[in-house]
Amino acid sequence: MDELLGVITGEGYECQIWQDASGRVYFMADADIDADGANGQHGAPAAYREDDQGLEWLANGGMRRVNGKVVCLHDWARDIVILDTDNEPKVFPGGIIASMTWYRHPGMPADDPAAYVDSATEPYIVVPPLVVQHTRGIVRGCLARVSYQGKSVDCVVADRGPKNLAGELSIAAAMMLGIPASPRHGGLDKAQVLYELWPGIAAPGYALQPA
Repeated sequence: MDELLGVITGEGYECQIWQDASGRVYFMADADIDADGANGQHGAPAAYREDDQGLEWLANGGMRRVNGKVVCLHDWARDIVILDTDNEPKVFPGGIIASMTWYRHPGMPADDPAAYVDSATEPYIVVPPLVVQHTRGIVRGCLARVSYQGKSVDCVVADRGPKNLAGELSIAAAMMLGIPASPRHGGLDKAQVLYELWPGIAAPGYALQPA
């Protein structure tokens, strides 16, 4: 019998998150576009740029320009970008403000923009904390799948979102599914996407990383 792990209602609908007897976790949700980890490491544009001309608005990452310098407006912004010695976002070559994903490639330093999963080129999903807390099996780095209107894409669980939201995927995953993929104005606002993940089973090319 399937087990109800929890219910999330932060976006105006009831998202029930289930785990079946085989260990598969699944839920129906909308599709927000997560740009984190897109740092230009595979030749695609970066999520955040010093000039605010990246794939995502600085404001959506909790940042803004003040007197020509990008600063964090919220403490949570410091959890998603690489910081400089002044505890403000570090600017990398090309004006890139490097963002991080929950998953970091093994053996790579935390201050390397290439250490994170590139939203622009790698399909991944984001899970809410309750999945990590209540599921059986390791979630970070595990195999996942998203399905929409007859299309399915295999992914990795690469990021962890806020506790009150469910239904978020990378730019690359959205593009593969035919979902509007712009982090600024894309995504879907109805619960039409099936998210599945297999805790304890590593996605190809990734390693399981305990929370």
